[in-house]
Amino acid sequence: MKKFTFLLLSLFFALGTSVAQDKGEENAEFALQNMIPADGKSAFEVSYIQFQFNKEVVVTLPDGGIDVKNTTTGDVTKITRIMENPYIEKNIVIFLFEQKTEIGKDGKEETVDQYIKDEGDYSYTIPAGCIKSVDGEDFGEHTFTFKITSPLSIEGVTPTSTTSLEKIELTFNNAIARVDMPASGLAIVDYYWDTISKIKNEVTISDDKKTVTLELETPITTPGNYYLDINNGVFVGEDGSINEYASFAFEVIDPTPSFSTNYNEGDRVKEISDLEITFKNVNEVKLVEGADPVTVYMPGDGEATGTATLTDNKITVTFDQEFTEEGVYTFSIPAGMFTMDGAENEAYSVSVELYTFVVTPLEVVSVTPVAGTVTQIDKIVIKYNQIVTLAMDENWQTISYQINLTSKDKQYTLTYCPSSYNLSDEIEYLVNAQWNGYDAYESEPVTEIGEYSIDLSDIIVNYAGESFIDEWGWTDTRWHGKNGYCEGIYTWVIEDTGICEVTKEDEDTKAIFDLQGRRVLETEKGGIY
Repeated sequence: MKKFTFLLLSLFFALGTSVAQDKGEENAEFALQNMIPADGKSAFEVSYIQFQFNKEVVVTLPDGGIDVKNTTTGDVTKITRIMENPYIEKNIVIFLFEQKTEIGKDGKEETVDQYIKDEGDYSYTIPAGCIKSVDGEDFGEHTFTFKITSPLSIEGVTPTSTTSLEKIELTFNNAIARVDMPASGLAIVDYYWDTISKIKNEVTISDDKKTVTLELETPITTPGNYYLDINNGVFVGEDGSINEYASFAFEVIDPTPSFSTNYNEGDRVKEISDLEITFKNVNEVKLVEGADPVTVYMPGDGEATGTATLTDNKITVTFDQEFTEEGVYTFSIPAGMFTMDGAENEAYSVSVELYTFVVTPLEVVSVTPVAGTVTQIDKIVIKYNQIVTLAMDENWQTISYQINLTSKDKQYTLTYCPSSYNLSDEIEYLVNAQWNGYDAYESEPVTEIGEYSIDLSDIIVNYAGESFIDEWGWTDTRWHGKNGYCEGIYTWVIEDTGICEVTKEDEDTKAIFDLQGRRVLETEKGGIY
């Protein structure tokens, strides 16, 4: 997915960006404006190399291509192609790596693009004469470097809730060498993606080099939820590692005294019990003697009054009858019923709807492949007894987007890959999922002999979905069972197929390879011996 997104964004930039060719720029010295990957910078993988110049260019690759050498291991990957696309601006060149032939899952040969993903330091030289401007200026010989590295983990962020957001501290698992602030800067945005404040370019790194302090240009004091997105490579570790994309949420709270109830406006609930009033930023709460009671207005024009008691700065209002009739109940809290640090409360009301929706217990119907002996594991599908969706945490991050497939000696990553955007009773995970660059995810199957297992409790879902029409007329889903999971360990065994090696060929057969990479023969009728 990263590789596809990286290429897509770059192509978007290439397709949508043009270099103004006024007379001043036409006469300017031929120069490189930017490149991907940036010279001397780190990346997780490189699937192409892109240059953008201030003038239109003509590119001629040398015979044999251009070597991109891993200076750590000595391995070489060759640049042998240039992306041909009439929509790419003519001042941009995208170099592609050589292709190689592999045996696919169906035993047939297929051509596969190479890309660089092994960790190490890389270097390549663009020879003189390779890139020229349309008016004949030679870019000349240039050597560039980049580094393929492992992720640098952001282990903590503070504050997550505050009355004034002025600084943000990020804690890392390894020592930080530097911060490469993007040209566009880092922005704090609100729910609508409007920029509320920006991060100052000057950052502070702690003495142990594991904490980075980001200071906002303008402190945020307006109550609400705010977000900070950080792209790959902003933070660079001393070992060359870089951070992966991360998104953080911050809540700015109102410091003034306030109260709330255990019901939210518009809630649909299975039962109506006591009304609880809780307080924020309040030191002392007192009930006012002789004040009007809380009244609940019921379906069918009925109403009832409650009795309020105060315990540990929390007011509980009880009613002397049960509420069983379906419909809307409105709780009305009168003004002056209590005081907060001496100030009387204002009137407040909240309406909820009583319904009799039955939450069906969550169960797993089946897991594919069926637990037992298999020849490979490329994907695992968990089917539930009802519609489900992966749950999200308080920061709107998917909790179980990735889970582990474990064996005795290794651990593989299973990535959630929905086959469509429609809700389903199935959750599908692919092994070592990669975006194929076109229209789907593909997996790299596990074929090594051994025992593998997943823990179903790692999959956190919302379930018991009910469709409804929201206030804007759109169809939405309520999830009455949230953050649920099923327990159970499912285990598969990949074992030796027992197929013998074949050392001869005859005219009626063709060579293929079994899952262990051994050469076998397939008969005209499809049998293997």
